Amino acid sequence: MKKNDSLKKLALCSMMVALSFVLSLFAPFKFWPQGGSVTIASMVPIVLVALLFGTKWGLGCAFVNSVLQLLMGFMEGMGSWGLSPMVLICSILLDYILAYTVIGLAGIFRGKDSLRAVLGSLFVCVLRFGFHFLSGWAFFGMWAEEGYTALSWALFYNMSYMLPETIITVAVSAALAALLPTLRKNFSFCRAETN
Repeated sequence: MKKNDSLKKLALCSMMVALSFVLSLFAPFKFWPQGGSVTIASMVPIVLVALLFGTKWGLGCAFVNSVLQLLMGFMEGMGSWGLSPMVLICSILLDYILAYTVIGLAGIFRGKDSLRAVLGSLFVCVLRFGFHFLSGWAFFGMWAEEGYTALSWALFYNMSYMLPETIITVAVSAALAALLPTLRKNFSFCRAETN
């Protein structure tokens, strides 16, 4: 791959990470006390990078996005929840670094049809939910509402925002997937390198 193509990819990836972060700030439904929100398709830019450039570029962008989401989590008070250092570290890994980095795995479904975009975005949403659920079950059961076990609370709590987030992500990714062949055709740097 030409150096110039790498720079173009890096520039586009930087813009998509920035777009993802900005979209995550627009969360019309953000009333969950221990984090979680329904955003305006904030995962989609990272999914598109992965579908355009493959898993390697997708994971790189997703990791950078995970660090930005972590910083935002601390700015919103995550550090003041009274978690032990070990639980805080585990929460950082599960709820931020892993949960947001797996979005880049949408590149596994890289291809020419919209079905692959649907499958890729659905796959990464399920993976992200899995990490949030695991963290909630293992570490946040103490905040379970009356009548819930740690397991059922983690399922309910994380499903309450990840289900709408998944529907939005899959729908927008499917709608934008029609642009992927045009982007690959018009921009040579989108065609190079499969993963």
